[in-house]
Amino acid sequence: MKRRTFLASGAAIAGGALATGLPSRIALADTVPITAHECAMAARPETIAARQKIFGVENVDPDTGLTPSFRVIISWITNSSFALAIAGRVVYCDTHITRLEVTPGRTPFVIMDLVDAAPTAILIGHGHFDHAENAAYLAAKTGATLYASAETCGAMRSDFARMSSDPLIQDDPVARFPAGATLNLVPVTSTGSTPGTEIVRLNFLEPFAQVIAFRHLHSVATPPDPAYPRNAFYPTDGRIAVDARDAALWPPGTRLYPPSDPPMPGQMDLGTTRGNPGAAIAIFYAITLRTGSNFSFAWNDTIGALREGKGSAWTNGVPADGQRIVNILKQLAPVNVYSAAVGTANAVNNGLRDLIDYQSALKPFIFVPNHQTTGGADVGETKSPVHQAIYLEQLRIMGIPESEWPDVRWNFDRADYLKPMAFDALLPGHRTHARRHAQLRNFDQYPYAENLVTTLSSSATAALAVSDVAADAGECHE
Repeated sequence: MKRRTFLASGAAIAGGALATGLPSRIALADTVPITAHECAMAARPETIAARQKIFGVENVDPDTGLTPSFRVIISWITNSSFALAIAGRVVYCDTHITRLEVTPGRTPFVIMDLVDAAPTAILIGHGHFDHAENAAYLAAKTGATLYASAETCGAMRSDFARMSSDPLIQDDPVARFPAGATLNLVPVTSTGSTPGTEIVRLNFLEPFAQVIAFRHLHSVATPPDPAYPRNAFYPTDGRIAVDARDAALWPPGTRLYPPSDPPMPGQMDLGTTRGNPGAAIAIFYAITLRTGSNFSFAWNDTIGALREGKGSAWTNGVPADGQRIVNILKQLAPVNVYSAAVGTANAVNNGLRDLIDYQSALKPFIFVPNHQTTGGADVGETKSPVHQAIYLEQLRIMGIPESEWPDVRWNFDRADYLKPMAFDALLPGHRTHARRHAQLRNFDQYPYAENLVTTLSSSATAALAVSDVAADAGECHE
């Protein structure tokens, strides 16, 4: 399988390759605060193997397991889930994995690969199963800090409590939680917050990068917009057909969960609480490097109706609610890489109008789709080519000149799973340098969400306590 590696600076983010090789040992810049504990975890043979699988052998030091601080690496791990390597750290955006099985199959990795990669942080876009499954398990198993809405944090606590007493997990010497495991949760919004009114910074990549988060809108069906004709590429019944040949190529294996009755070897339930109150409360995340290329990455796993100001957890919204979000997005523009959902509850009535509205505000140089492989009748394995046609047609319907289209890096399952895209983090992006520094100053006025961090103990008392996520002050540099 051929890997895609794009080495582009901020000045040429949509352009050609700059370099192809790595030094024999990947050096970390002195400004990257990798702790001694992180270095020890990275150097484990299983972590080196997992990171090389996810980010490519060309991007992972074979001796230290570290990824280079001079590159930002993005790897699609199905649906809306991505693994990022930034500043020598691993970050997951969503954790649901389409067709997660006991052994690699159509999805070419297993849950322990995500554990072994030793993430520092997990960002959850919203609490539906096709985004938040596996999150509590991965956070408890690895010690990664988990960021989500306050409501979804509550669901993560419930997931953690259930898994802590599940014999399928805790009686398995490989799968079980480590002794004294805790769930490090950071709510990025207050309970019941109004979309676009609370912006926070997250400190897990400081001082290398600024990370911000705020509530936006989950997708919802709104009446057909008379401003545009209907997108004819989208089926009127909302159902996109599966390629029937796929089942012959990739017959189902043993699913990881839900377990069979009786459970088969290796099965365990890592699902999330269904119907939780935070399921449709959506969080938007943006990461911007503070130095070098000032590369920026924005990600959201659902797209609300910005024009109407409505979402499925904000059904009484008004246009002013959507405009408030648009104003924040415009402060981030132009972003280097933007990834957003192409599956939406508004598709039958309005195609991908809502996605194009987000995109028009952010003005990305590169667009990478997500939410293609798990969800409703309009998303699923093999359906990505149809979504690409819908997306391109929507740009035309809405009159977006081709000169203003982003460089589209479309993902097709299964071929593009674990195909890393690598971007330069060092060379200054002259087109965006002044703008990016103004953005950094603007968002630096907002507080760090880590002030709200709580830790849930996995002991029998399940007591709540304050977590010190920066307790390990040691550092290592290669």
